[in-house]
Amino acid sequence: MEENNTVKKKAYKIANIIFWVVLAIIAIYAVIALTSSNDGVRTIFGRTAFTVQTDSMYPVFEKGDLIYVDTDVNPEDVARGDVITFQAFIDVNGDGEEEWVYNSHEVIDIETDINGYLHFVTKGVNNDVQDPTTVHESQLVGVWTGDTTKNLGGIIDSVVGFLQSGTGFFIFIVIPSFAFLVYEIVRFVNVMTEYKTQQILADRVKMQEEALAAARAQLEAEALAKAEKKKV
Repeated sequence: MEENNTVKKKAYKIANIIFWVVLAIIAIYAVIALTSSNDGVRTIFGRTAFTVQTDSMYPVFEKGDLIYVDTDVNPEDVARGDVITFQAFIDVNGDGEEEWVYNSHEVIDIETDINGYLHFVTKGVNNDVQDPTTVHESQLVGVWTGDTTKNLGGIIDSVVGFLQSGTGFFIFIVIPSFAFLVYEIVRFVNVMTEYKTQQILADRVKMQEEALAAARAQLEAEALAKAEKKKV
């Protein structure tokens, strides 16, 4: 009996661990969903974070670092020497196909066009030449706050990318959720089985008590009848 209780306690602990693991993974998915917007900008604790994809700004920050950007900024407040994050249409992979990406480079000059719009001339600290095109103020995302977390961006991107993939979703959401569902079904069946067993035992005890009471009543009646006969 004690061994059975020990096994049940261990199974209960394992089930609790599985439950909290599943809950933690769901929480991670929730954080990813809540901190991501349609334009790909991820906000963490009120600040926007970007993963550095190249070493163009080395040694200020390097590939794989996570940099924090203030997106609540007026283009007119940007000054030379600021590091800005902006949308750029460039060939990232060197395959001849350009795509919209987020880039973070230093502002080396600021120009104003005939319509009064600002254009930022940018350059990577580690690059020999300035960027081929200027950044229109409408492309400005924000200004780097100066805060960096070394190597965290690459880790986050890898983890998030895997969790958002079909394989990651199946391994970390579908399988644990299914296992937890099976566990709950088994636990429910065990509870119902135990309840029915206890109910059967209770009914049996009740029947035995009723049978004993009936037998006792019959014996008392017979004894009373015998006593009456003796009196006659």
